[in-house]
Amino acid sequence: MTAANPTMTIDQALAHPGELLAVWDLSGKEEYLFVYAHSNGKLERLAASTMSSAQRQDRTAELARRGIRIGASDMPGPFVWSTDRNLSVWSLIPPVGVVAEGHADRIKASGGAQVRRADVERVVSFLDDDSLGHRGVKVVTRSGVEIVIVEEDAVAARLDPTYGIDHVMVEGAWATFLGRDLAAWLGVPHTDELP
Repeated sequence: MTAANPTMTIDQALAHPGELLAVWDLSGKEEYLFVYAHSNGKLERLAASTMSSAQRQDRTAELARRGIRIGASDMPGPFVWSTDRNLSVWSLIPPVGVVAEGHADRIKASGGAQVRRADVERVVSFLDDDSLGHRGVKVVTRSGVEIVIVEEDAVAARLDPTYGIDHVMVEGAWATFLGRDLAAWLGVPHTDELP
C-alpha cells in the first residue's frame, strides 16, 4: 500500500520511473506534498515534504509542466483523489486501491453503480445523523436518485462513547474536500452536510 516513512526526497520521487501522483494534503495550515507511485490501481508513497505557499505554487507549476497528475487528500482521512484529467479515488485502508473513477461521460462508484456525468444534478458531502462515523460523498441525479460515490464507516465512532461532532470535524473533513472537488470537476453545485 503506502510506505509509512518514505525515504526519498520529493525530487528523487519525481525522478522515479512509472506513473506518479502528486498529492496536496488539504488538512493543515502548512503546505504538505506527498508523491506516490501509481501501479495496478494502487499507490505507494515515495516521499513527503512541507513547503511554503510560494514553493507550492512553483512546485504545482513544475508538476504540470512535467505532466504529473495532481491530487488531494485530507490526512488522516482514508482517501486520496484526483480530478486532474479524470476522476480517481483511491482507498488507503483495506481494501486498498481505486474505489471510484470517472471518465469523459461516466462515473463508477465504489459500490459498482454507474452514472452518466450529464445526469448528475449535484454532489452532496453527507454525514449520517444516526452514526457520526458514517460519512461520504454522493451524487444526486436529475431524477432524484442518490448514488454514493465513496463512504466511510469509522469504527471509532461505534466504540468510543465520547465520539462527537468535534471528531467528525477532523476525521470527516475529507468528505467536504472530495465533494467540493468532485462538484467542480462535474460543473454542478455542492452541498456540504458536514459540520
